[in-house]
Amino acid sequence: MFFLTIYGGIIMEEFQIWSIWSSNRIGSGLVGIGSILSIWLALRIAVATRNSDETNLFAKIMSTAFGLIVLAFSWMQATIVVNTWVSTSIALTQLKEETGSISTVAEGYLEYVGTTDPATMPLPIGIAFFAVVAIIILGQIWMPKK
Repeated sequence: MFFLTIYGGIIMEEFQIWSIWSSNRIGSGLVGIGSILSIWLALRIAVATRNSDETNLFAKIMSTAFGLIVLAFSWMQATIVVNTWVSTSIALTQLKEETGSISTVAEGYLEYVGTTDPATMPLPIGIAFFAVVAIIILGQIWMPKK
């Protein structure tokens, strides 16, 4: 059974909403892989900066800047991923309001996501992950060697 909704001025069926959500998940996965690889590189640079006998203040500052930029980019991407889920929740909510019903899978999705308010930051587990990575990067670069 297909239901229609108006999403951005376009009439959509539930199947189309799920198709768009699925396509967005592919992009989210690719960005996630890119973020993990970038974080790995930032950690490697931090360790190399710490282990080099020729590291000076400029190298430490540049290594720190690179690590923080990687984390800022990853933070932004994690927020976009959360909003992919929220925007689908919004579309399904609009569909439900217009047609009076949606599939049980869509109902379960709305219950799972639990909000239609856009996110301004990643989920708490993502924030914890970024905080731990930032501490590791900064600690490797700036903590005194024994």
